[in-house]
Amino acid sequence: MQCPPLVVKHASKKLLACYGFTFYPCCHLISYGFSGHHCLCSWPTSARPSHRGCTRSCCPPSRLTGTVTTSSTSKAIAYASVVVLTEAGTPVTGSVCGEDGQLVLPGLAPGRYTLRVSFLGYQDLVRSAIVVPAEGGTVALGTLPLLPATQQLSEVVVTARKPLIEEKVDRTVYNADQDQTTRGGDATDVLKRVPQLSVDLDGNVSVRGSSNIKVLINNKPSTITANSIADGLRQIPADQIKAVEVITSPSAKYDAEGSGGIINIITKTNTLRGGQLSLDGSGAPARVR
Repeated sequence: MQCPPLVVKHASKKLLACYGFTFYPCCHLISYGFSGHHCLCSWPTSARPSHRGCTRSCCPPSRLTGTVTTSSTSKAIAYASVVVLTEAGTPVTGSVCGEDGQLVLPGLAPGRYTLRVSFLGYQDLVRSAIVVPAEGGTVALGTLPLLPATQQLSEVVVTARKPLIEEKVDRTVYNADQDQTTRGGDATDVLKRVPQLSVDLDGNVSVRGSSNIKVLINNKPSTITANSIADGLRQIPADQIKAVEVITSPSAKYDAEGSGGIINIITKTNTLRGGQLSLDGSGAPARVR
């Protein structure tokens, strides 16, 4: 066992010299490095001198020095955290490295210590069994390389929900598939929730107060809304609608019809094409167009 330095107030200097203690007259600091019945730690508690450090110039200073670098490029790591622990794991002192990766930890009492260096993105470096001698001096630890803390991931999945309403340059998009409140209804229930659209009790739709509108299904005219927009919207289940686009300033590619605005209903599956069925009473086969 190696004992820490002690301050002797009332002990005999000659007695200490006989037992091999080193004595510093400025502050009565003694140091020793052997165990047995002569060690002051074996003295009764009432007879032990009090523990106290010495900061006077005549006492030999003790400090730890080193350089923290990367293990791959040997480049200095600035501002790495350094902590000194006792062998029991109790923190004694700590600091951070400079910009050049240099660390200096002064004022350590003689003993055995453990050094831990840590920095973000690197594995902690633990250097144990560091001995600070009783005669003091600088303990050079040399280069302290840190290994990168790499972790391989099996996969990365990024998920995001589409917003309910999107504002684009020429249109407003209402993502109906993100709204669960219209389930079980028809297209009229969906259009009631679209900004800039108004639907009256009869199912008539207007864009910002104008009824001069054109309804497209998947960017194409459909015979479903050819005769009556209100009746056609009632035939489209709300569960089949993916999004509704409201185009208030139609470009030149659209017809002049619908100067008040264009409503484009985008379905999940393109099955709403419409058709005509005609029956001939003369007995000829039915024709479907």
